[in-house]
Amino acid sequence: MAQSDASQDLMLTYDNGKYGYYSNKNGEIVIKPQFKLAKNFTEGLAAVNVNGLENEWGYIDTSGKIVIAPQFREATSFSEGLAGVEIYSETGFIYQRSGNKFRSLWGYIDKSGNFVISPQFVYAFPFINGVARFWTGAIVGQNKYGVIDKTGKEIVEAKFDNIASDFYEGLAPFRIGNKWGFIDTSGKIVIEPNFDSASRFSEGFAAVAWKNKYDVFIWGFINRSGKIVIQPQFSVVGRFSEGLAKFSKFDSKYGYINKTGRVIIKAQFDGAEDFSRGSAEVFTRTKKKCIDLHGSEQFRVKVGLIDRTGKFIEKPVYQDVCG
Repeated sequence: MAQSDASQDLMLTYDNGKYGYYSNKNGEIVIKPQFKLAKNFTEGLAAVNVNGLENEWGYIDTSGKIVIAPQFREATSFSEGLAGVEIYSETGFIYQRSGNKFRSLWGYIDKSGNFVISPQFVYAFPFINGVARFWTGAIVGQNKYGVIDKTGKEIVEAKFDNIASDFYEGLAPFRIGNKWGFIDTSGKIVIEPNFDSASRFSEGFAAVAWKNKYDVFIWGFINRSGKIVIQPQFSVVGRFSEGLAKFSKFDSKYGYINKTGRVIIKAQFDGAEDFSRGSAEVFTRTKKKCIDLHGSEQFRVKVGLIDRTGKFIEKPVYQDVCG
C-alpha cells in the first residue's frame, strides 16, 4: 500500500550487525545503524529493537527518537493509525475464544502507544480500508478467520477456513474447504469459491489458479466480477503494478505482461520484482559460484533495474548471495 508521508523515503540499511536508515533521495544516512532488529517506516514511525532481546520492541520517529518505549514481544508496522503488538506475560493470558492460557496475545496501539484494542488475538493483521482479518488460532474445533473493525468489534464471524490477504480494492481472497473465492469487508461472498488458489486484487485484477491433470497450479487473471480476463497459462505470476505483471511459463524465466495478457517484456530473467515508480528489479543467475555461510555452493546473481519497456536503467551488477 503506497505511503503518502515523507517517511517512505527512509530505507533500511545494515552495517556491522546493526540496522539504520538512509534517504532514498540522496543516499545519505539519516539514522545511523544502531538497532539489532528494525522494520520499515510507515506513517512516520518504525518498529525497532535496540538489542534484539525479547519484549524490547518499540517505535522511533523519522529523527531516530524513541517515541513508544520498548516493551513489546513483537511489533508490526502502522497502518491506518494502528499497529499490531504482542504482549508477553509470565502468568499468561486467558484466550477468551477457547479458555486456553497463552503466554502472549496481540492487540492494537495508536501512535501514542495506547491500546485501542486490548490484547486478545493470536496475531494482529494490519487494518486496510478500516477492517482487519483475524484468526482464531490452530485450535481444535476453531482454526477459522473473520473480520474486525477498528474498535475490535467482530463484524464478520470467524467462519472461513482462510482469508489469505488483507482487503485490497475492497476484496480479499477466502477459502472454504479446498476452494477459493473473494469476500467484501462485510463478509459477503462477491466471487464464488471456484478456484484452487487465489491472490489479492491489484489494479482491478486478481491472479487465480486451477490445478491441471498433473496437480500443478496454472495461473490466470480475473476482474472484479469474477470473469476470466487472462486465460490460465502461467506457472508463476505477480500482481499488476503500473499496468504490468511478472510471469513465468514453466521454463523458470521471467518477463512481464500487460492487462490484455500480451507479453511486453519477454521472459529472459531468472527472477523479477513488481514495478514501482517506473522501474523493477530483475535478477540473472551467472555461471560464477561462491560458497555461502552454510558451506553450500551457490550461483552468483546479477541484479539490475529495468524500465517499463525492459530497457536497463541501472546495469546489472553482482549481488553477493554468499554473504
